[in-house]
Amino acid sequence: MARDRVDVAIAGAGPAGLALARALGARGVETVVVSPDSQWHATYGVWRDDVASLSLGAPLDSLVRGAWPVVRVVGAREHRLARPYVVFDNHRLKSSLGTGVEMINDTVLGAEHDAQSTTLQLASGSVIQSRLVVDATGTGVLLAHRPTAGAQTAYGLVVRDAALVEPGVFTLMDWRPSVAGSGTFFYGARFNDGAELVEETSLYSQPPRDVDELRKLLTLRLGRDLTGQAVAVERVHIPMGLALPSRATRVVGFGAAAGYVHPVTGYSVAGSLRAAPRVADAVTTALRAGQQGSDLSSAVWQSIWPDHLLRTRAWHEAGLHALRRLPSERIGEFFDEFFSLPVELWSAYLRIDTDPGLVRRAMFSMFARSGWALRVRLAASPGALLRALVAR
Repeated sequence: MARDRVDVAIAGAGPAGLALARALGARGVETVVVSPDSQWHATYGVWRDDVASLSLGAPLDSLVRGAWPVVRVVGAREHRLARPYVVFDNHRLKSSLGTGVEMINDTVLGAEHDAQSTTLQLASGSVIQSRLVVDATGTGVLLAHRPTAGAQTAYGLVVRDAALVEPGVFTLMDWRPSVAGSGTFFYGARFNDGAELVEETSLYSQPPRDVDELRKLLTLRLGRDLTGQAVAVERVHIPMGLALPSRATRVVGFGAAAGYVHPVTGYSVAGSLRAAPRVADAVTTALRAGQQGSDLSSAVWQSIWPDHLLRTRAWHEAGLHALRRLPSERIGEFFDEFFSLPVELWSAYLRIDTDPGLVRRAMFSMFARSGWALRVRLAASPGALLRALVAR
């Protein structure tokens, strides 16, 4: 059966999809979200000041599973960063973002376009006709296939009564190896309810590091395998190093599907939450102007990746190329220097929506303060650096 035509249909009900749907609804845009009903299993951690000013449907403090005033990073030396960090309570965040959003419990199989609109085919046999379709599935099921260059992978456990991490501090990275040359780091914290997350992470690898291998490394780090007594097991696989989707497509990507995964860190949730109001404004303006078909999708793509953020992206990609050149024993040294930069520089570098001049300044400052041995390793491939310089 056919549904009445809507303004926007969003495939995917993760944080990105629901945040955009919420922002569109607040602007009077008729929006539906299509997704199988499922829980969010990932750990969504963000720097508090990256999201504190956003409208998430409820006060930020009511939506978190844990909050820490200090973040710990260990390379060759230890850093205590006085920049607060929070981890979302997935159930509360999903409920808050989804309040008032029309949800259809179904799976999108495909899309057919005419000059004015797009028709989505659903697994149930139903169809939805929409002026604009947004792919917020994370993997971009409706977008052109982009071969994976590499991935961030991790194996994590949520355990109780283990006393494995320091309370009151979030350990973002501890690069001291569980095995010499492992090239992985420990990530962990104690939540408000006393449960602890302990995780072994490969920041980036091509091909991706096997999650079972990371389980063994975590076991060596902890001195025992706690999988059997864990209340939850987290297996992370975040594709990284992908080219951005084509902006010529009629289906518009958003969130990770649009390339919002930070090329160096793998984070995407804060960037997606921050972008939702900007993109919703652009969609609303284009719809009210009567734009349709490819003109509409092109206008929305421009809001998702405006020209200045494409320049930022080019600098981030140059940073990833530089980081990939480092041997495992130098990665901790890299983050020692990175987190020794002024906080306004390293915090700006960690956002995908930072002005490109700030990202460039952070990278050059990092290079200038590094020793010669690290400088030689950080010299990015000529192609990546040239693309960033041209993009400026």
